[in-house]
Amino acid sequence: MNALLLIVGVSSGLSHSIYSAVSKSLLKHRISEPFLFFLYISILQAVITPLLWLFVKPVVPPIPGWTPLLLAGITGVVAFLFLYMALSSGDASSVMPIMGSKVIFAGFLASFMLNEKHSWTIYCAAILVAVSVGILSYSPSTNGKSKFSGRPIFLMILCSIVFAFTDNYITCSLKYLDSYNFMVYYNLIIGLGSLAIIPYIRKKKVALLLPGQDVWWSLVSAVFLVVATLLLTVLFKIADGVVIPNILASTRGIFIVIISAVLSLRGSALLETQTWKIYLLRFVASSLIILSIWITLSK
Repeated sequence: MNALLLIVGVSSGLSHSIYSAVSKSLLKHRISEPFLFFLYISILQAVITPLLWLFVKPVVPPIPGWTPLLLAGITGVVAFLFLYMALSSGDASSVMPIMGSKVIFAGFLASFMLNEKHSWTIYCAAILVAVSVGILSYSPSTNGKSKFSGRPIFLMILCSIVFAFTDNYITCSLKYLDSYNFMVYYNLIIGLGSLAIIPYIRKKKVALLLPGQDVWWSLVSAVFLVVATLLLTVLFKIADGVVIPNILASTRGIFIVIISAVLSLRGSALLETQTWKIYLLRFVASSLIILSIWITLSK
């Protein structure tokens, strides 16, 4: 069982890191309005996820199952808005790992919403993730003085708090639906919810239509996000809770640091430009996540 948890969790983290890298590149070089990008990603997810019904039998949620499902979708919309605002204003290798703090908030809520209990070692592992997140928030300013960039950190913490509610609502929904049917309805709700930001985008006089190349890369990003979320949802089902899956999925922070460092140190400005010392610091911080995973699986 531990091997299965590890494989699914790491696969979710890797898929999420690729989604993050593609998304950051688009927001940095191609799509300046984060809410417009959110609109396209959400709609594309809503369109492609029903393909899961080619492999599993469609199931309609029972009436009691609609409440947690709708709450998961609504909180998901809010969390993604914070996510794209943060990603558009900060380094991917600094911003995205902060989502690892979600394990603290999700675990706290799970103790009340799901009556989820763990040994003290699991909570120590969760604290290690939080410490890693704090170090990963360190980012140098353009004038060479080091600092913690406030805006993306604040937005990502808000994102993590809201996503913590989402995770618990997802777990509640899985009592009525399998992971695959849940994903279809969940992404449909997020896709419909994203339409509410169209008036805001029009008010800013931003063109709603993207060039074909941008739509294509948005589709690539959406596919990896669907895969990452589906695997995380499967992990919730296997682990019957939210704390352990979030610890395992925090490997997204390790992968995005590696991806960003390789691109940057090879001279690419596709994602960001930092020195090897900054990436080394971020990698050391990410290693704490590996330690937390080892503690989790050993118990």
